[in-house]
Amino acid sequence: MCLSLPRARPYRVAMEDDFLTLHTSLSPEALQEKLRLWEPWSHRLDFDNGVSTLDCARRTPFSEWPLRKFRAAALAVPFGELAGGRLLDIGCNAGYNSIHAALKYQFSATGVDVIPHYIEAARFLAALAGVSCEFELASAETFSHPGEFDVILHFGTLYHLPNPLLSLRRSFENLKVGGYIALETQVYDHPQDPNICYFMYGQNNDTTNFWALSTPVLKKNLELIGFTEIQEIKKVPLPSSIQTQHMARIIVVARRLGTEHGPGGWHAQRSME
Repeated sequence: MCLSLPRARPYRVAMEDDFLTLHTSLSPEALQEKLRLWEPWSHRLDFDNGVSTLDCARRTPFSEWPLRKFRAAALAVPFGELAGGRLLDIGCNAGYNSIHAALKYQFSATGVDVIPHYIEAARFLAALAGVSCEFELASAETFSHPGEFDVILHFGTLYHLPNPLLSLRRSFENLKVGGYIALETQVYDHPQDPNICYFMYGQNNDTTNFWALSTPVLKKNLELIGFTEIQEIKKVPLPSSIQTQHMARIIVVARRLGTEHGPGGWHAQRSME
């Protein structure tokens, strides 16, 4: 159940490094009632009337610092230079990255997810923030708006997909020439064979887990699809257990500088025919 705590801030929106604080004219009671519609929450969002998703029913795991991936990507993606452009947020959840990008950099953002209540929550939060964001119920593997986006955020979604390379190919197509993809995912790096990938279906009783690619396989497929300037920004090993051995979370940034697919993109197309 959502509660109201004294977190009020005297400004419209606080751009913290790691989470958002949004302005609202709703009373704490009215906002709490709305937030209950989308419980349990997965990420922290604060509001300047003292309400926070910290005080709602929460999923496990719950992220208190949901903008950290965005902040890490900003080490390689020149968001300031691209301000006012188009941004695609794949696996957008409640839209916090899209809203952040719209508020801080005036991006016109589109978020896609396959879970309806995430889209509903994202639309509510974007309306509350008064930003130019659209949220659609759509798949990361099939969403297609060729050449429309300056930046694509692909955070925490790739390993949930049965066909991760197809999603990367779609991302290449959806970028403008010169555009950037910031990708965060789980990888499996076997110490003896860099080409081994891990099929993790059902791990942790989660039937949305599918593929942990190895870091070399991930980077090589980005190259084969046509991406260039592939940079590994950050890699954090997962806490050690039998299921997480050799696993890590990685952030990679790459660009589309050419107009044509590499051979990996061509083969992905042939596999669909």
